[in-house]
Amino acid sequence: MKFVTRYAGAAALAGLVAMAGVGQAQAADMSISGSSMLFPLEQVWSQAYMKSHPGTHISVASTGSGFGISNAANGNITIGASDAYLTRDLKKRYPSLVSIPVAFEDTQVIYNIPGLAKGTALRIDGPTLARIYMGKIRFWDDKGLRDLNPDATFPHSRIKVIHRADASGTTFVFTDYLAQTSKAWNDEIGRDLSPAWPIGSGYNGSDAVVAAVLATPGAIGYVGLGWINEYHLDSMALKNRDGYFVKGSVDTIRAAGKAALHDPTFPDDFNQSMVWKLHGKDVYPDANFEFWMVSTALPGSTMKEVKKLIIWSLTKGQNEKYTVKTGFAPLPFTPLKSRLNKILNHILPGNTVNIESGG
Repeated sequence: MKFVTRYAGAAALAGLVAMAGVGQAQAADMSISGSSMLFPLEQVWSQAYMKSHPGTHISVASTGSGFGISNAANGNITIGASDAYLTRDLKKRYPSLVSIPVAFEDTQVIYNIPGLAKGTALRIDGPTLARIYMGKIRFWDDKGLRDLNPDATFPHSRIKVIHRADASGTTFVFTDYLAQTSKAWNDEIGRDLSPAWPIGSGYNGSDAVVAAVLATPGAIGYVGLGWINEYHLDSMALKNRDGYFVKGSVDTIRAAGKAALHDPTFPDDFNQSMVWKLHGKDVYPDANFEFWMVSTALPGSTMKEVKKLIIWSLTKGQNEKYTVKTGFAPLPFTPLKSRLNKILNHILPGNTVNIESGG
């Protein structure tokens, strides 16, 4: 199996960064870079959009959420893609950035356990997962794992921890779950795009994580639903806030998103994590919004084109032939409409744009 066709590496962005800057690009030329998780959806979106908007050119690259956030802020790219929302620190560092939610995704735990019976459904909770990633649980037949999975027969084989090496929104969401559920992880390591990993081997991009887990007996790693579906990977059910063990899927991700949007305390600017906070039997506890980051410093002509693309993505682009097909849950339009219109009218003040219909 080759892991080279789904995601473009950082080298693919060389031509984009070499541009004289977004300000010099033609109005219908746009570049999107960042989250490797969002990359497959952005690919199908860009192809569909360019087909229906002749004269528009959209370049898409997978470089990691950290790159997308910083380069959208400094003007090297038109849109930065990120699995991480704008935290207080990021907003302070990049005051011109505005985040627009464009889809729902998740982070799931994958594994390669020699001798485990095929079809065995595994469960794990946050504290146990944190202990594995801190090196405190070293073997698959540890009592903590056996207690969570009484019907599974684990081998006495060493756990090989795999994680991302680049600044990654997938890591941000994964470590958010660990920090929310494990006091030890929160106190010692915390949530981050690029944390100081206590143990393990790091790889750039989710494709490399998948390849490493499949090639390494005893490995554990984490990726989004798109990889689970494309490579037919086994993943663990995670314990949610109400004590249910839930597997990641389009339906359980959507359940988490709807729970967040119907929570009156969830902020209009989406600058709050969905991870762990939500209640419900079917709510996956490590789901998240996927974001496009746009700088309010973009030239007006470029911003108008960006706005057209955003509106298309939030309406026609939410069709399941784009979202579900690439491993994403579409956004529930009705509870989002007023919030999204506020954001759109903020990124181009004085130019009123309203979303009229959902996808």
